[in-house]
Amino acid sequence: MYNVYHWSDDALCKGLHSEMWYPPLFKEDRLAPESQYYELGKLVCAACPVREECAEAGAEEEYGLWGGQTPKDRRHGTYKPPKTYLPLCNVAHMPKGTEPLDVEVARQYVRTLTKRRPRKPRVSSDQQEA
Repeated sequence: MYNVYHWSDDALCKGLHSEMWYPPLFKEDRLAPESQYYELGKLVCAACPVREECAEAGAEEEYGLWGGQTPKDRRHGTYKPPKTYLPLCNVAHMPKGTEPLDVEVARQYVRTLTKRRPRKPRVSSDQQEA
């Protein structure tokens, strides 16, 4: 038997709670707005070594988060990384399981794991002229 490599073998989302990438389809089944589910998944996607391959594989998908892109992002051709980032050492602490994801509790917990991206220094008009 041969082991065939697939890019998804290196995906950071493996083993994490699937609702961060596939929120409940029906609004009445969601515990929070769809965007809040995706917000959690995007943190993992931003750190993932196969984000680009995933985005390419999901380019035509109508549902789910692929390579950090929501269905709306894919329709509009946009990708904007989150303002905060999840250090790789904290990915293992992201929600797991198959029970419905309590998004608000997860978001509060995940805030303790994330770090703010450093701001780019602003250049004053005096510095630009020099």
